[in-house]
Amino acid sequence: MARQRGAIIRRGKTYYVKYRTPSGKQKWESGFSNRSQAQQRLNQLLGEIGHGSYVEPKAIRFEKFAEEWLESRVAVRGSTLSSYGSIVRRRLIPYFGKMSLSEIGYDMVQNFVNELAKQVSVKTLHNVIICLRVMLVGKKGASAVKRGFLRHDPTRGIEMPAMDQKQVVPPTREEVWKLVDAAVELGGIGRDMVFIDAFTGLRRNEILALQYTDIDWTNKEVVINKAVSKTKVSDGVRKWEWQIGPPKSRKSNRRVAAADAVLELLRSLRSKAEDTFGLIFRGPEGKRMDPDYFDEFIFGRVAAHAGLSRVRFHDLRHFFASMLIAQGESAKYVCDQMGHSSIQVTFDTYGHLFPNSRETAAKKLQQAMFTGRKKGFGSSLVAKPRKHGKKAEPHGNES
Repeated sequence: MARQRGAIIRRGKTYYVKYRTPSGKQKWESGFSNRSQAQQRLNQLLGEIGHGSYVEPKAIRFEKFAEEWLESRVAVRGSTLSSYGSIVRRRLIPYFGKMSLSEIGYDMVQNFVNELAKQVSVKTLHNVIICLRVMLVGKKGASAVKRGFLRHDPTRGIEMPAMDQKQVVPPTREEVWKLVDAAVELGGIGRDMVFIDAFTGLRRNEILALQYTDIDWTNKEVVINKAVSKTKVSDGVRKWEWQIGPPKSRKSNRRVAAADAVLELLRSLRSKAEDTFGLIFRGPEGKRMDPDYFDEFIFGRVAAHAGLSRVRFHDLRHFFASMLIAQGESAKYVCDQMGHSSIQVTFDTYGHLFPNSRETAAKKLQQAMFTGRKKGFGSSLVAKPRKHGKKAEPHGNES
């Protein structure tokens, strides 16, 4: 067999790979942002052809593949799958829908990014591209690469606008009391939910799944081991429904300390409840409450009545974290109470709220460096600590 050859062709800022399949058919692959990527891909292709392992990509339109990919995802939370579905149908199919997957290259994806960046926020743009990358080359699920529709990652190397690093600004104590007072004036379960969440920082979907059996009255703790989440249904009428299942992540399983005022309120609610083992907060018909209904018709009304329409229920969670930090609780304790997946998440979200964290860290570092320091080591760089009120003298000459 004749030696296989290929070529790298540059058009504008994009590099293309041209080669012939074992059957002699000429093929092009587009979407490489630099010559190195193109050369790497060409070497891979020629190697596969030479060893007889080359498989020609199968043809399928993006629209058909996208719908099949959504239907195949069974190992993700319903809320995540719902978000994927929205991104696919609102953003990806309108742009890529009629194209064959093998036609999608770097230049096409970069053009898509450039156009979408003019229409949506940076965060939304990043979410869209993450979804596209998972669909095409993801390690989990029936990605395009796994199914043989695509041979390389066309999202590799694309330029994205930097994510906005917005700091969390929790509501103030005065604002939270305004919300509580407004909830009291309106009456109903909003009053109890707002008060309890300000003292526990539970996620909306966690507090809506809370049962009286989740209260550890002896140890004064609220046990979080479930949450309301979206689940796919196939009753011919609805596509999704809210059901009680596991919480957001493994670390979300936790015990949150409950203040006496919270326990007193919960005891009062239990004394009036028909089912003292069931859900604490129920919907209009006494059933599990739809989180969307809660946002719009309960907390939304409370926030508007308080003159704080910009405040979300989730902001009570930020308030709770800020109060723990203000009281001097450790980052590890805040992480555990919030149910964060790692302490890094805690610092990324609330690091700016920890008082004098940098100054404290610097002092600890200095103390650790000087504790047990061998005599003479580094003495020409720093001054000796003061002793008995005497002024410290520098060792060596200063420049």
